Amino acid sequence: MTNLRSFSVFSEEKDKIIDLSHISCPPPFLQRLYLAGCLENLPHWISSLQNLVRLFLKWSRLKEDPLVHLQGLPNLVHLELLQVYDGESLHFEAGGFPSLKLLGIDKLDELQSVTIDKGAMPCLEKLIIQRCKLLKKVPSGIEYLTNLKLLEFFDMPDELIMPLQPDGGEDHWKVAHVPAVYCSYWRGGGWDVYSLVHEGESFNSGTSAVRRLERNILWKV
Repeated sequence: MTNLRSFSVFSEEKDKIIDLSHISCPPPFLQRLYLAGCLENLPHWISSLQNLVRLFLKWSRLKEDPLVHLQGLPNLVHLELLQVYDGESLHFEAGGFPSLKLLGIDKLDELQSVTIDKGAMPCLEKLIIQRCKLLKKVPSGIEYLTNLKLLEFFDMPDELIMPLQPDGGEDHWKVAHVPAVYCSYWRGGGWDVYSLVHEGESFNSGTSAVRRLERNILWKV
């Protein structure tokens, strides 16, 4: 399968282990990879996928920071991580993810901190963080993402959101360069969406919420 461009593996249940150890030489031109299921470790060959553009990992429940093996992928543009990592911290190192434009982080239940070094993800345009209940501080170094155009938080702790408010929030300066910053909460069958950028549209303004009925689903094949 030398010319294979897309590869998807889904387990029947999210706690079932996907065993990819028998793949010793992955398709060299692979562009899209979708893995949904428990992984004991990331496939050792994943860091060699020089042509990979999109990577979706779901239910992996890894013990080791997966970024260590992913940040060197030169052409990766789209990365989504859903219940991928059981650790407490993620570290985006300088020079890592040189082409990444969209990053989604969803339901990393033990995650408490995210660190972004200066020079990491220089092309990132869209960052979505959702349902990480223990992440109570905005990612350290987010101010270095100078090309970021959209920052969205879904069902995140108030301790993270409140300091980002434009009317005196102590951490607002870290995201002031981002044209669109939103926090959303799923309530009563729909999303209440608040802007964290413009005056008069702060989190506390009862009239500022925009109602959106569809659920936020990043995971798409």
